[in-house]
Amino acid sequence: MDPERPFISIFLQLSAGLPTDPISLNVGEVTMQSVIIVISFFFSALFSSSEVAFFSIKSHDLTERLRSQESTALLRIKRLLDHPRQLLSTILIGNTVVNILISVFAAVLTGNLIAHFGWNPILAYSIEVVILTTALVIFGEITPKVIGLKNPYMIATWVSPFIMMLFTVLKPINKLVAASSMSLERRIPKLKSKISGSDLVALAEVGEQEGQLREDEREIIENVIEFGNTEVREIMTSRVDIEYVTIDETLGEVLERVKKLRLSRLPLCDPDLDSIVGILYAKDLLPFLNEQIDDRNFNWNSISRKPLFIPVNKKLDDLLEDFQREKTHMAIVVDEFGGTEGLVTLDDVLEEIMGELETDPSEREEIRQLRNGDYIMDAKVDLDELNDLFEQEIATDDDEYETLGGLVYHIMERIPAVGEKVRFNNLEITVHELENNRVKRLRVRVVE
Repeated sequence: MDPERPFISIFLQLSAGLPTDPISLNVGEVTMQSVIIVISFFFSALFSSSEVAFFSIKSHDLTERLRSQESTALLRIKRLLDHPRQLLSTILIGNTVVNILISVFAAVLTGNLIAHFGWNPILAYSIEVVILTTALVIFGEITPKVIGLKNPYMIATWVSPFIMMLFTVLKPINKLVAASSMSLERRIPKLKSKISGSDLVALAEVGEQEGQLREDEREIIENVIEFGNTEVREIMTSRVDIEYVTIDETLGEVLERVKKLRLSRLPLCDPDLDSIVGILYAKDLLPFLNEQIDDRNFNWNSISRKPLFIPVNKKLDDLLEDFQREKTHMAIVVDEFGGTEGLVTLDDVLEEIMGELETDPSEREEIRQLRNGDYIMDAKVDLDELNDLFEQEIATDDDEYETLGGLVYHIMERIPAVGEKVRFNNLEITVHELENNRVKRLRVRVVE
């Protein structure tokens, strides 16, 4: 056989299964092909590690590093990451080119070996594909990407000069590729798969069952999901429980009240809760503790703050925005006629997400179980808590009442007396304590 016969002619004969004469190997040519394959493998690994390294770097972390040290390499990395689409296009083009070179020269080298040794073409090329694929996956993809993931700054710093040079050379092509990909993205219909709040609640419950979430973490997730649908009326302090001061009280009386109640803020009324004229901060009273002044003529309006008034049906997320905008921690809840319905604070809003924040052991427990299984409950206990405690539907979103005391008033339609009982589902509720014609505590028993 003529040693100058073109490789394509040999390949066609081999593919057709025609007999061929052995040809001598050109050592220089085989060496060059092998070197090109090895160099291409090196660049394939370089591009693969670069891709992972660059896109593993967080922008805020890179900014912090640049503030702490002036580095040319870090500045170069930032300039590349400022154009993520073009950077990715540069790396992928380079990786694709070297992988094609590996495939082409490996095929040429295999063809020369087949022609020289007379191997079976199908078997030889099958083995070449298996070896080449394995080598590319291990040495061109997995290993370099793991290295890039573990050492992103080291790899990015090392390859950034080469990538920047390639980025500059391929800039026109990169812009075209980036524009084409963006145009294609706009044409492809986007999936409208939305996860609902109930889906997130279900996922949180599964996470708790699987041990991935603690109970308090699951509760926080559920509270956040329900936060935007919760109204102020559900968490406010009722009018009858509001502590306040009037404009005609003396400084000494107010100071004693603040010491006794240990409250940082109190509504200032003139003369009652339906006429709140300001919010009195306990810290604003500190300058007057040792002052010799006539506290009978003290001007409360001079130190009180402007009150924030909100409707009872305001959502908690909107209320939180109001607190942030007005820079206050307290709001007065008013009804449709402008009368004071209740009071809500920032602590009340945070407790709706995080749970109970108050840890004062001197405070009375809202729910206390007796040895016989009965419960002594504060009338202000939210019915949602009873839903969870007794695992039954006690309250619904349509009910006008939200507390255990409100449920008793709704059933009896009058002010009850101590010892009176009402029945609701399988609960027997007994009035345990009254205070100024208002139910204070109740005894709850589960009956058959």
